[in-house]
Amino acid sequence: MAFSTSWSQYNYHVFLSLRGKDTGKGFGDHLYTALEQAGFHTFRDDDEIVRREELDIELQKAMQESKLFLVVFSKDFASSTWCLDQLVKIMDLRRRSFPHHIVVMPVFYVDPMLVSDQADSYAAAFASHEENSKEKAEIWRAALREVSDLGGMVLQDGCIRYQAEFVQDIVKEVRKKLNRPIVHTPSHLIGIESRIADIDLWLQDSSSVPIGIIYGIGGVGKTTIAKEVFNLSLDRFEASCFLPNIRETSKQPNGMGFLQKQLLNTVLYDKNVKVNNEADGSNKIKDAIGCRRVLIVLDDVGHLEQVNMIVATWDWLYKGSKIIITTRHKRLLKDDKICRKFRIEELGDDESLQLFSQHVFGKANPNDGFMEHSLRAVKYCCGIPLALREWGTFLSDIDISEWNNALDKLEAILHNGIFKVLRVSYDSLKDDLARRLFLHIACFFIGMESDYVTKILDGCELFAKAGIQDLVDRFLLTIGENNRLIMHPLLRDMAREIVRQESPDDPGRRSRLWSHDDSISVLRENTVRGQSADTDCTTSFSMSHEFEMKALQKMRNLQLLQLNYGKLKGNYKYLPRSLIWLSWHGSPLKCMPSCLHLEKLVVLDMQRSSLKHIQFLPALKILDISACHSLITTPDFSGLPCLEQLVLEDCINLTEVNESIGKVEKLVSLNLKGCRKLRKLPSTVLMLRQLKVIVLSGCLKLDELPHGLDKMESLKVLQADGIAL
Repeated sequence: MAFSTSWSQYNYHVFLSLRGKDTGKGFGDHLYTALEQAGFHTFRDDDEIVRREELDIELQKAMQESKLFLVVFSKDFASSTWCLDQLVKIMDLRRRSFPHHIVVMPVFYVDPMLVSDQADSYAAAFASHEENSKEKAEIWRAALREVSDLGGMVLQDGCIRYQAEFVQDIVKEVRKKLNRPIVHTPSHLIGIESRIADIDLWLQDSSSVPIGIIYGIGGVGKTTIAKEVFNLSLDRFEASCFLPNIRETSKQPNGMGFLQKQLLNTVLYDKNVKVNNEADGSNKIKDAIGCRRVLIVLDDVGHLEQVNMIVATWDWLYKGSKIIITTRHKRLLKDDKICRKFRIEELGDDESLQLFSQHVFGKANPNDGFMEHSLRAVKYCCGIPLALREWGTFLSDIDISEWNNALDKLEAILHNGIFKVLRVSYDSLKDDLARRLFLHIACFFIGMESDYVTKILDGCELFAKAGIQDLVDRFLLTIGENNRLIMHPLLRDMAREIVRQESPDDPGRRSRLWSHDDSISVLRENTVRGQSADTDCTTSFSMSHEFEMKALQKMRNLQLLQLNYGKLKGNYKYLPRSLIWLSWHGSPLKCMPSCLHLEKLVVLDMQRSSLKHIQFLPALKILDISACHSLITTPDFSGLPCLEQLVLEDCINLTEVNESIGKVEKLVSLNLKGCRKLRKLPSTVLMLRQLKVIVLSGCLKLDELPHGLDKMESLKVLQADGIAL
């Protein structure tokens, strides 16, 4: 049976299904008349009606054209195979009407437990049915269980409570159901069923925790999924309310008061509710949701205070009520005893291609000749539905001959629609320190080891450890394998677009430089102009590039500088004293110039350099001079009082470690892996009371270790595979 999801094609408000002789003809007539008098066009199906082929066709048509199904369960309902078959069809229609579910409203003329448990008269009826067909009986049982879970109207003590009053209550409830606040969802909801399955099960479990947190990266579809489960679940609750854009609305004058009033209007079905102030609103919400089973969605919540202004405490909630919160912050609520968390994952490759193709070509797969370009677009979007929709819409009107150029532009400058949505996460960061931390990582440190980056950014006074954890909680960053920092490519591009917009046409005015070409241009042409006090720069050079030291003179507040394989000319006094991180792989320097003052330097990365002597660097914590093949004996370490990590890996000609290493009292890690000519360690390493890790793997000629090394209390790791001992 085909089913249309267009509300305009519904010809009946209500489809009334009951067993007339069981409830009494008066009740059915009274209910039908009351519905019609209330303005609800109603189709009545009674199992006592004599069936004709024409009537069956009319019945099937009426079922397809009805918005709400009112099913009356009476004492002998289960004895009627017609009623049971009708119920199966109704529940099937409900499932297949996804995502715009029709409403099924049970009316219990008997104890609901008889229906859900199939007890007493229902048990007797099914004993008879099972003699004819166990398979069909099980289908009927499943339909009864499913409809019972929806809840409904119950006639309590029928002989005491007047049926007329009960009928009027049913009419009121029908009015509420038909005025239910269905929310719009986008077209082409690829992969939605699997992503809402667990949420839907949680919503159906009235005994589970009352709060559901839907979280994930910006643009991944949290709001769309919340809308879907909201529409799915409307008929399970007495009242429902979807409050969109909490973050933005709360920023407006009296924004929270507006949200409180919107909730009260919807839950109470009364648009005249007044809210004098936020405290008054809270008290009225407490009364409104404390006596009824409600479903409330709080969409795009930025911080817990926004939730508390609407629902101050979960104790207000009536049993079986549910609140869904969508957020980009994983730890918005930390108490797992009151909340269930649902992470929304990015789309897979096949799902992404299908969604992209639907928006470009109007079908599930690309047109002939477009597959290569489509795969390129899909790969860049990395499973984010927002990006796939935006790119798909943008490219849908472009000829294939222009696609390469269009894709080049989209990859160079983030699409504005995507940028705006993703930037919300950046703007929601707690303060300027958190935002600087995020931009630093996005521009310079993706893929690097977390502890290494933490030391650098702590040197920038950015409180990196707590800040990185906060970025992880907000899905702006991930800690991957080997403790590496991972950032979604679209978030990376969003961050870099923020920096680019500081000065779109003049890189020399930006706070950060990460692009190889921009860095070369600025440093070669000496076009640094008026950068902020937070000026940071990272560059990457091949051996053929060189520039004048004077180009750095204007960068008085430069903190992060990467000059890998670059050549410097001129006086080193121009190198800013503010540097925290200096990475200069392949540096030709054999010693640090005396005019170089780097009192704030925390990390010095001089891999594959010619460095043999190091000056006094009072703040240095990490020194990496790996793969320095000209190094025979290490530099004197006396001027490095704060050094914590020393990396000499693959210094293949190193034969001796300077005894001054014993003066580096804060040293925690010593890495000599692959130093295949090293013959011994100085006994002064025994003086290092904080040393935890020594790596000697591959030191092929090392035939002697300091006596007592095995008794060092601080030493936790000694890797010495492949040594001569």
